[in-house]
Amino acid sequence: MHTIHQQYENIFEIITLANAHHTAKVVVNIGNSLFSYTKNRLEYLHFPFDLQEYANNDKLAGNPFMHPWANRLESNCIRVENLQYNFPIQQQHLLYRDGNQLPLHGLLLKSNKWKTITTQASALQCKHVAAYIFDGEDELSIFPFLHNIQMTHILRDDTLHIETVIHNLDKKDMPISFGFHPYFKKLDAHAKLHLAASNKIETNSLMIPTGQVTAKEKCWNFINHEIAIDDVMFDDGFQDLLFENGMADFSLDNIHVLFCDQYPFAQVYSPSTIDKPYVCIEPMTAPTNALNSNACQLLKSNETFSASFSIKIA
Repeated sequence: MHTIHQQYENIFEIITLANAHHTAKVVVNIGNSLFSYTKNRLEYLHFPFDLQEYANNDKLAGNPFMHPWANRLESNCIRVENLQYNFPIQQQHLLYRDGNQLPLHGLLLKSNKWKTITTQASALQCKHVAAYIFDGEDELSIFPFLHNIQMTHILRDDTLHIETVIHNLDKKDMPISFGFHPYFKKLDAHAKLHLAASNKIETNSLMIPTGQVTAKEKCWNFINHEIAIDDVMFDDGFQDLLFENGMADFSLDNIHVLFCDQYPFAQVYSPSTIDKPYVCIEPMTAPTNALNSNACQLLKSNETFSASFSIKIA
């Protein structure tokens, strides 16, 4: 049996999807973020904050949604079809920044504008659908494409499916460059990472792609696409994913992150410091800086784009 429960803790709307062994929790008005995923009460997501603290700080955890770009941009602008859109100085306070002060991870990481549309539960699954209308003056001054977003979390047996649908309401073509940034706990210091991609994306000193790629085996000692995370650290993008039956299966021991083919890029972040006890396996619809390198798929006016990935605890 699957169940779904909607409740409020202070000002925060929390959706709990559950079955006999698995529980997923989403906080709707902090970026519609998944912040807990357990199997038999063992937590698999890194989220070391209470919700009020997380809403007010500049840290990331759980599974933040990176939109309208994933990872960083090379400057305070985007370029689409030979048109350059500069970010207004008075709106740049809306941007997250990396250590080099480059715009990072889009605009919606902790937005409170998400609204629940549907909750459903049956014997076979439970589902939550939330929507975001990207129509604010501040948002459009940075990413000038009117659109709607629907995000669906579905818990079915041992797998959580996350589907994102973009509907372009603008009159011009809209670039697609979103992704997710799930933080998984390092439950075993000697865990094996299975990396379902062929090539590492080379970057410059600011971590902006150069256009070159290198086979991952030339950079790390992979054996059958696996490597022990205690031997290495990653903060790298990958392409040429290894799809089988339409899915690319990344894993960290028994945690599987399954990309559909609408996520042809991945970023893997596995820091080596004790204060960052997590591994991030990030599905991306486009590579880093795609909004400045003509590397985005363009969505025509009034059309929709859908991409999904799943988290399976084996």
